[in-house]
Amino acid sequence: MRISCASLFLWEYSIYDIMEILLEAGIKSIEFWAETPFFWMNRNDETAIASLVEAVSMMPHGCTLHAPILDLNPSSYNELVHEATIKETLWSLELADTLGARMVTIHPGKRTVHRTPTNEDRERFMKYLKAANEKADTLGMPLALENSMPDISSMCSSPKEMKEVLNGFPGLFFTFDVVHAFMNSPETAISFIDELGDRIINVHIGAAHDGKPHYPTHREKKMEMVLRRLRDSGYKNDLTIEIDDKVYSMPLSRGDKVRELIGEREYLESIFT
Repeated sequence: MRISCASLFLWEYSIYDIMEILLEAGIKSIEFWAETPFFWMNRNDETAIASLVEAVSMMPHGCTLHAPILDLNPSSYNELVHEATIKETLWSLELADTLGARMVTIHPGKRTVHRTPTNEDRERFMKYLKAANEKADTLGMPLALENSMPDISSMCSSPKEMKEVLNGFPGLFFTFDVVHAFMNSPETAISFIDELGDRIINVHIGAAHDGKPHYPTHREKKMEMVLRRLRDSGYKNDLTIEIDDKVYSMPLSRGDKVRELIGEREYLESIFT
């Protein structure tokens, strides 16, 4: 079991500073989001790629990668957005291969408008998954689909739907976002573990607070029941801290972020070790 952290919690820092902050907090692995600003804005520069490789090498337990998702949608009505999502995911798999990443996380599709997904939306999503899965197989790179937040337009926010999709792609794995599931109900989160535990290779750790996700679990301990169920299931892969710094009442300094990460790491270690 490795404790990792999503790089977007440290979005305002340079790539090297991000690694140094994580190491200062005792965290030895990173989930690198391709859209981390200091890299993303220069990603087509060979020097930026080389610098990222060098920075990731600072992490004793290496990295995983999160594919671009912030303004993309594999099920978009807009064919240009749909095709761009495929292109960016294939690019991210190449980047993961360059970095020696353990795996890549991708997001499900969603309906473009705030309504229930249609068969056409799902067909576009299946086209995306087929292209991404074939590229991952070619590279020998494990690919994992993350469960969505519950929403009328979402796909793969329930254990049943996620299971159906994974059954259609036997080589595809599962990134379990604990708080996304918990926002539906604690029972939903437990069901994901019970029904799909053998496909989980990455877990995003966060808590719900005032109706918002990605709050630190050491400050909102109601997630402990789910985390203990995950531990008892025998899970041994990545535990990825995912905190949104906008959930705090005021901006966090570098020292504040180090302290928050230490608190989160120590809390997770108290449960899983």
